[in-house]
Amino acid sequence: MLSYGVKMLGTSLGTELMGLGVLFICAIIGGIIASRFRQPAVFGLLLVGALIGPSALNLIHNEKMVHTMAEFGAILMLFIIGLEFDISKLIKMGARTLLLGLLKFAILLFMGFEIAQILGFNTQVAMFIGVILSFGGTVVIMKVLEQKSMVHRKEVPLLIGILIIEDILAVFAITFFSGVQVHSLSLIQTFEKIGLAILILIATYLFLMKFLRKAVLLIQKNNNDDAVYTYLSLGVGALLSYFAYSIGLTPTAGAFLAGSLIASLPSAKEYGKAIHPYGLIFTSIFFISMGTMVSFEAVKANALVIFALLLTVIVGNFIAIGFLTYILASFRHEQPFFASIAMVSLGEFSLLIANEGQKLSLGVDLVSITAAVIFISALVMSMGLNLSSKLYDSTKNIFPTSMKIKLDKLSEYFRRFFDQLEIENHSTKKLSYQSKRLFILMIAEVAIFFVLRRAASLIIWNAALYSFYALSIILFSYLSYLVYRRLRAIIMTMSIILTDVGSSGNLKKCNSILNCLFLSVLMIFGATLFPFAMFLFRLNGLANIIPFLALLMGAYFIKNAIGLIHGTRQHTGLPAAFSFAEA
Repeated sequence: MLSYGVKMLGTSLGTELMGLGVLFICAIIGGIIASRFRQPAVFGLLLVGALIGPSALNLIHNEKMVHTMAEFGAILMLFIIGLEFDISKLIKMGARTLLLGLLKFAILLFMGFEIAQILGFNTQVAMFIGVILSFGGTVVIMKVLEQKSMVHRKEVPLLIGILIIEDILAVFAITFFSGVQVHSLSLIQTFEKIGLAILILIATYLFLMKFLRKAVLLIQKNNNDDAVYTYLSLGVGALLSYFAYSIGLTPTAGAFLAGSLIASLPSAKEYGKAIHPYGLIFTSIFFISMGTMVSFEAVKANALVIFALLLTVIVGNFIAIGFLTYILASFRHEQPFFASIAMVSLGEFSLLIANEGQKLSLGVDLVSITAAVIFISALVMSMGLNLSSKLYDSTKNIFPTSMKIKLDKLSEYFRRFFDQLEIENHSTKKLSYQSKRLFILMIAEVAIFFVLRRAASLIIWNAALYSFYALSIILFSYLSYLVYRRLRAIIMTMSIILTDVGSSGNLKKCNSILNCLFLSVLMIFGATLFPFAMFLFRLNGLANIIPFLALLMGAYFIKNAIGLIHGTRQHTGLPAAFSFAEA
């Protein structure tokens, strides 16, 4: 009996080693194929992975091992991405980059969600598809730009900033989907579970930012071996990944924050060099492992869906990147076309979201669909980058001259406004301080909600419970009033900054412009992020009328703002309910 067990163990180990060897060899082959056709490595890795998977040559039999390698690959890949992200970079990006990153995510999410529903998918599947389409492939995009010697173009720094914003949003999205248990928890319980876990993880991150620097200096004084960079990086990554997992979050969230921690250290570049070879290995294994999960039958059956989603990504990027960079970043001539094409490719985060969707047994092969869209979108991006000038030449005479003049004037106005926001002076310092206070107050309000809800569950007597509810309502009303006051103060400070942009210098007019713009942005984000509400509350298709009404309201406020900027509409003030001006 013992010999039989040993034999079975040896057979299992041999199968796993054989599968691991096939994965590594095929990773090399995938890299060669991609290099041969001058495409990003992801192209070859996904293709080879699909070919050796169960739906084709069936060279990989151990699905458990493949899934394990994919999980480890995802964790280390997020750690590597985190190494490129120092939290100070986000602070220095400015309002323009942050707004573009958020708008791009929201617009692609909404478009993907609506197209998926038109194609007949239910709300849950449509939600995943929308989120999958909203993230550009950082690894793919940067690799293609490097291969084509375009990484030094003027548009690229802004695009990198948008990709960093997307990476952060993607980590939150993965954390959200990994924490949602659709059939076992109520809506409030889900938010409480995820919210508390995120707050604990962020608090741990902030604590480690102060503690780790001192610990690293102490270790380096007693150990000058270069290997310490590797061991410390992997150790911090593994421990924080496990900590995130232990509090109910995805380990990749912990890995991303661990990478960011390492990036904040004085010797961050040395740690990056030490871990780079391991990152390259596991990133390759991640993509090839995900490729083995691709079913050619599913790709064939969903060919129309894949085409529709690819078209959505292309059109969505021309709206969210091309048009918005023209208006908000003063991109001119072929620049908006170049930026739109450069951001078309999906990548690693889309696959991670698709993998989370597979765990919920939604009845749709999201991994196969996503892999196909990534594959084709990478090709479209790679081949289309050189066509930006031709696209500009073929479309520059479509719009009337009068419209171009108005759009150019609007774009110049926003450029000057964002430039003023990035100049360090008394007003911008005050704005930064007010924004931080507002953010902290909003986080505190959410945390207090969770604490009060837990406290309410411990109260036994009804009379005491009613009194507790009354006090809680009063407290929340006061906190909401403080948030409103902080927001009013921010709008007023921005109005003062805006007086240096507008020709009239009229504070009331500038305040009206900002009120209109703020309300329009609020309506647009409310509409484009409404799919989250439909997903969580399981609303039916009739609820779709709500975001479209919100978009109409947003368009109304934008029209008013443009009229004030161009001087075609006189300042009459906004109704008190819509005004955020200081009294």
